[in-house]
Amino acid sequence: MTTTRLVLPALAVLLVAGCAVTPPDTEKLARDVTPSAWSASVETGEIESFRNFWARWSDPVLIALIERAQAANIDVLGAEANLRAARASLTRANAALWPSAELNAGTNRNRANGRTTTGYDAGLSGSWTLNLAGSRYFSASAEEAAVRAYELTLADVREMVAAETAQAYVNMRAAEASLEVTHRSIANYAETAKIADWQYRAGMGSASEAEDALTQLASARARVPQLETSIEQYKNALARLTAQPVDTMDFGVSGAIPVPPDGARVMMPAELLERRPDVRSALRSLEGAVLTLRSAKSDWFPTLGLTGNIGTDAATVGALGASGTGVAGLAAALRLPVLNWGSLVAAEETAAAELDRQRANYVSVLLSALENTQNALTGIESSERRARDLSLAVEHARSAAMLAKLEYNAGIGDYTMVLSTERTLLGAEDTELSNRAERANNYIMLYRAVGGGWAVGEAEREKSAAERASGDVTETEKE
Repeated sequence: MTTTRLVLPALAVLLVAGCAVTPPDTEKLARDVTPSAWSASVETGEIESFRNFWARWSDPVLIALIERAQAANIDVLGAEANLRAARASLTRANAALWPSAELNAGTNRNRANGRTTTGYDAGLSGSWTLNLAGSRYFSASAEEAAVRAYELTLADVREMVAAETAQAYVNMRAAEASLEVTHRSIANYAETAKIADWQYRAGMGSASEAEDALTQLASARARVPQLETSIEQYKNALARLTAQPVDTMDFGVSGAIPVPPDGARVMMPAELLERRPDVRSALRSLEGAVLTLRSAKSDWFPTLGLTGNIGTDAATVGALGASGTGVAGLAAALRLPVLNWGSLVAAEETAAAELDRQRANYVSVLLSALENTQNALTGIESSERRARDLSLAVEHARSAAMLAKLEYNAGIGDYTMVLSTERTLLGAEDTELSNRAERANNYIMLYRAVGGGWAVGEAEREKSAAERASGDVTETEKE
């Protein structure tokens, strides 16, 4: 009895020690790469529902495209299929933890020594295989971690698709706005070319001035096909993202560049990493790799198999179940691997390598999340600081072009100044449009970086509404 009391605890300790796997210190991994604060001063508030966030962009076409992409995008459908397969694997792994049983019934007919006999049987049989170190339990737990990882991967894919759709739409609207600016510039250049040609024919100007005007007009016209090609390319990208033919899509009339919801307030870096779906998915995958290695180590230990059956066997169907026809059996077997050590070593090494890979992947996802967020915040801060100066530059360039043309038409101005101010105006308007598109794209990048949208207060809502109203007025004035 004393020996038994000593041997059983010692065996249990050996089993536990043999399966022990030290999980990576994920908190330390995160601390080693996470800054204490962002270098940019932009911040975001609480997470907001998916639809509410995009609704605050005040663009029905954008919302419709994103909703379509969420439902039909091939990457989303593939992620949903992967999740279903992972859930099926978890169901199978959980089922392996419990005994299996089956009902059976049969008949047999034998002939011996010139005599034929018929027999009938019915019964219930079952079995249960149990690794003493918990191999199947660890496998089931690893499958559960995989399901959680696939759930988070699906959420991450949805956010990625929404962001890509929004970026393609913003860039399409920016190209359309640039095309409108170019058409207005072409009209101005054509008018200037007519005046230069008239003055040349009247002996008031030079032939070179007339040729310069035609050159500038032709250069502006050459931009049109390039911008039209860009617009079509963005439309094709939206067709791919939403999985529908481009000729069936309704983009509406050419609209202004969408204005993102203002007042972003981003949480601290460490808090951000707890929110992003891809970071959380990588963490679940890392946990699953730890459990898979434990399962591989457990396969070195004995497996207990229990089988049993109970039933009835009789010469006629009517006699089944009668007294004296019952049969039953119970068997137990303890199996220990002996000659398959090579496969066990290979399985354990494979699991260990997968754990190292998942550890590296987790750190890689952390670094990518931090980089994307920092770039988005820096980009937002930069584009917002430039916005007012660029708007003023457009106003001054427009005034300068108008005054130069009036002076030239009156015969007191320099033709070179007319060309220069018109080129400056076109460049200023293009730069201002590019900055607006860049600001919107940086907010989309921030949405992707922080793992979803964010809510804003009433003051920020009023500011965004004022910006949209100002943008609409500007577009109307330009037309």
